[in-house]
Amino acid sequence: MNLDPTQRDKALNVVNEMITHIQNCSFMKSKIYQKICTTCHALDKNVSFDAVHGEIEIKASLKKTLVQFATCGTIINESSPKQLQKSTVYTSVSFYTKNDEENYLKMMKEENFDDIALAITSGSRSPAPMLVQNRDIYAHGAIRKIDNKIYLCFKSFDAPLTKGYIRANLINSTVILQEIDTYTTRVEQFQLCDPSGNIPSWVCNSALDARNDILLLLKGFLEGYIKPE
Repeated sequence: MNLDPTQRDKALNVVNEMITHIQNCSFMKSKIYQKICTTCHALDKNVSFDAVHGEIEIKASLKKTLVQFATCGTIINESSPKQLQKSTVYTSVSFYTKNDEENYLKMMKEENFDDIALAITSGSRSPAPMLVQNRDIYAHGAIRKIDNKIYLCFKSFDAPLTKGYIRANLINSTVILQEIDTYTTRVEQFQLCDPSGNIPSWVCNSALDARNDILLLLKGFLEGYIKPE
């Protein structure tokens, strides 16, 4: 994907937009998902679909957790673990500038890095292909360090439609990583998406907690009790 470097500041500002959006949502009562992940729904009064918030602690350093999450969240193809391919056909990443790409590579080497502006293209696999088409998302945003937290924030932007997919509208995708101690990282995510098409909101809302499966995989991969297939 060719990105316009003049739009880089707009992508960087997505982080501030998404943080403000989360602060303006109403959170419902939390519960425990799969015994280890705290989850709850959140409401945006302007959207008929619920958002989901998940939180988990992982026994791994902040840098290792960030690299593993970026691997799971920005690059998925036929060589990725089958656990990721079950729900995702592909995910690829593009950068606004060469400097953004270089900082992304530094991050993946667990080195210090500056703010990264980027865009993600992702195609999700329908659980019922005969009834519901696959969805895809074009989203831009940034990876930024603010105070003692690392934010990965994205929202949809206009892009040509892809044959065979219905374009979903990603309203807010935010992941926050925070170091608890040298070997423990807290990971939070907030996801709000309008899947578009003829899907009732209650259907999507009833399955929202499963969005936290990525946090369970992340913890399992890093702590070693789930092996990539």
